[in-house]
Amino acid sequence: MLTNYLKTTWRTLLRNRSYALINLTGLTLGLGVAIVLFWIVRFEYSFDRYHQNADRLYRLIGKDKYGEKGSHVPQGVIKTLNEQVAGVERAVNTYAIESDGVKVGQTVFNVKHIYFAPPAFLEMIDVDWLSGSPQQSLSQPYQVVLDEPTARRFFKNGDALGKTLRIRDSVTLIVSGIIRQVPANTEFQFQVLASRETLKRIMPQYTNETYWSGGDSMHHGYVLLKPNTAPSAIEATVGKLAAQHRSESHYTNFDLLPLVDVHRDTQSDADPYNYVIPQWMLYTLASIGLFLIVIACINFVNLATVQAVRRSREIAVRKVLGSSRTQLIAQFFGETAFLVLVSISLGGLLAMQLLPYANRLLTTQVSQSTVWDQNTVSFLVLLGSIVTLLAGSYPALVLSGFQPVRVLRSRLSTPDRGRISLRQTLVVTQFVIAQVLVICTLIGTKQIRYFYQTDLGFNKEAVVTVRMPDRGNPVLRERLRQQLRQHPEIKDVAFALTTPSSNNNWWWGTVRHPNLPNGEYEFRTQYVDTNYFQFFRIPLVAGRSWTRADTNTVAIINEKAARELGFQTPEKAIGERINLYHDKPFTIMGVVKDYHSQSLKSGIVPHVFLYADWNFQEASIRIDPKQKTAALAHIGQHWKALFPNHYYDPAFLDDTLRTFYEDERKLTNFLSLLAIVGIFIGCLGLFGLVSFVVTQRTKEIGVRKVLGATVVSIVTLLSTDFLRLILIAFMIAAPIGYYAMSQFLEEYTYKIDIEWPVFALAGFLATAVGLATVGLQSVKAALMNPVKSLRTE
Repeated sequence: MLTNYLKTTWRTLLRNRSYALINLTGLTLGLGVAIVLFWIVRFEYSFDRYHQNADRLYRLIGKDKYGEKGSHVPQGVIKTLNEQVAGVERAVNTYAIESDGVKVGQTVFNVKHIYFAPPAFLEMIDVDWLSGSPQQSLSQPYQVVLDEPTARRFFKNGDALGKTLRIRDSVTLIVSGIIRQVPANTEFQFQVLASRETLKRIMPQYTNETYWSGGDSMHHGYVLLKPNTAPSAIEATVGKLAAQHRSESHYTNFDLLPLVDVHRDTQSDADPYNYVIPQWMLYTLASIGLFLIVIACINFVNLATVQAVRRSREIAVRKVLGSSRTQLIAQFFGETAFLVLVSISLGGLLAMQLLPYANRLLTTQVSQSTVWDQNTVSFLVLLGSIVTLLAGSYPALVLSGFQPVRVLRSRLSTPDRGRISLRQTLVVTQFVIAQVLVICTLIGTKQIRYFYQTDLGFNKEAVVTVRMPDRGNPVLRERLRQQLRQHPEIKDVAFALTTPSSNNNWWWGTVRHPNLPNGEYEFRTQYVDTNYFQFFRIPLVAGRSWTRADTNTVAIINEKAARELGFQTPEKAIGERINLYHDKPFTIMGVVKDYHSQSLKSGIVPHVFLYADWNFQEASIRIDPKQKTAALAHIGQHWKALFPNHYYDPAFLDDTLRTFYEDERKLTNFLSLLAIVGIFIGCLGLFGLVSFVVTQRTKEIGVRKVLGATVVSIVTLLSTDFLRLILIAFMIAAPIGYYAMSQFLEEYTYKIDIEWPVFALAGFLATAVGLATVGLQSVKAALMNPVKSLRTE
């Protein structure tokens, strides 16, 4: 019997090869994309779950008295956790700095981060040691551990133990251990890991183990709790301890964020060691994968019911010859299972081809992980079973339920109005999903364009930025400025802590003034040179800017800061005194116009600008955009001559600003691709329904042509009903898309208005694609020879 089923299935598919091919195409596309999305979502949820103590590992997130969250954890907190909190097994600080390059011999290598950690941290997480151990390799000053690929990159054949390298131009480290390359799904991408004792030597402020305030956002804290210890109990204890240090610290408590959730944490204002992906993006990707599977299953049902007309007599004869309904159901489920099996196999091959593109579109690292494993096989078995059940149930139950006598009397016996209505409902459902994707893509693209084109309040065009390795050396800094200005391709040069808008290196300071709530508040602190405001075309609205003759006791603020300080006009702020740096007085000498110093997702923040040449960490260089190649060559030549022991890594400011919206850009790009796939699969379903109607109305079309109907009138007759379905789908999709994107845009302070042209364009695209699909089949039916149509039985 099984052999007979297989033979029948094969012959049926060959006899209806066009429908089988359409089914395979739709299912392969839907399942292939669903497999890729499964890999992505699984990978992003797998971060740091492989550690043996993953269920007890937490990252500390600081909460200050202003309600803000941040990643910096003072060492006093770590010391207190280790010595006074019973439920803590171990607590440590880690630190990361952006590298200016690592010099080995005469070669400078590019390394993104250099990490510092005590031996205890490498005992808390799982690291595979090839040479050395935590205590042996990270307990002494100037020890450094490399991962295996970095050791091979720095030293021939990876023979690195005992060799030396230099960081920050003057710090020599000795390689004391080699670890295996860490997995892609971890927060801690260790390539160069130095001992914490080294950090104390090069940054003496970290020798103080008792302070509870100040510090760097890349100075993180991690806690390993004892078994069966509740994180909430530790948080409550730490809150009480923080209250005891209120006079010296602005932290009110520290939350414990599970290490496995750090990768998806976008709520706290924290500098991550690795990239972060928002939770909403993973939910969106999983939902889209589910929708594509539903669309593909609907497609299968529509095409299967089309074949019902062709197979009605076959089914009737089988029943007359003794086949039971159970046997027929098994036959049809078998055909569905065969198609699904082939589709999953082809979908898996398609997924492998799509994976590198998905990697680039979403900037994920899933391709570095093992995608084909037992979990993937289990997912495919479950997916195949569900798709077979969803796609095969309706055809199997309907086709096996035909009455033999009715069928043998009239071949066109399958459809009645209820079943036609169901098919129409399925097509509408497909196009609703597809059009929602199109609407979301169009609105998302428009919001991204708004981000890119909005005036930020400063001139960002043709600005190249480079890091200043020796930020406290005014001689080298001025030499670079003068050398660059000699070239006509270089228009101007300015130095500052950062550019006006940046995605890291934010410094905040407590400003004290009687007009502030409780007498103090946190303002963004920006260190700039005398040319900064002129360079970026930031207007001065009151007072004046500084000159080299000004002392370090004057400050410039922005309009937002003036309003926060209680001044009705900027002019009234001039000459007022504010206290910074533990009550050091500064006189306000100027007020500049507000500009966006962060992404447009948030509002304007109050700024205090200070002239502090000890902290100019970045050079901004405006070039002639028509002479970009020559300008970049000059910048590189002079920078490398002044800083030969550092890695040269220039960037264009407008490219840097675009990284603020990477999550939105990635999702919009992916939505565009998935919208195309969804519409294509939907059109396959529409093609099936058109074929079904054409098969039903073959004789009617022939009679109409004999009576003088034109091709245009027949095409109009056949197309009207289907265009009505697309219109219904659009009327359902429009409010759904509007609601979804309204909720999405609620997260942004600056956003577009959702206007009707977006929906008109989405409706036009859907109508045009649907009309092309319907029109192709309709024209083919209208051009049929009426004699042949009327002879058809």
